[in-house]
Amino acid sequence: MTVPTVRRGPEAGFSMVELLVVIIIMGLLAGIAIPFLINHQRKAHDAAAQSDAMNLGRLVRATFEEPEITTVTVELDSNGHYLVNGEYAFPASDGVEFTGITNEDDYESWCIGFTHPDGDKASDPGVRFDAQQGYVEQASCATVATT
Repeated sequence: MTVPTVRRGPEAGFSMVELLVVIIIMGLLAGIAIPFLINHQRKAHDAAAQSDAMNLGRLVRATFEEPEITTVTVELDSNGHYLVNGEYAFPASDGVEFTGITNEDDYESWCIGFTHPDGDKASDPGVRFDAQQGYVEQASCATVATT
């Protein structure tokens, strides 16, 4: 018994309608998935900036709590590592830009800022970690005095 839907010989393969249906389904799935993935990438960039802010902010706070420390300097070396008072702290996350530290000689009002150009919350003006409020999203160190 021969099954009528089985193609043999030169007629083997998919019909044009079958191929079009598959292409349309793939297009619909891509249309749904691509924005979803882009949103996750932006969240990942925000999380990288948040991680650097939280880790470096806590390290700066702990450094200020040492009795002999009156000034804390934070810089990024040529290898992309954060240095606190000249000592290695940890490597910067990919794409995260350190915008600087303000009031580095004042335990009560210091602030460190970060941006990530591809993030949502971390892109502009960025994120910060300061002595008063800790981690703050969508805020730069310039806005510390006004908040």
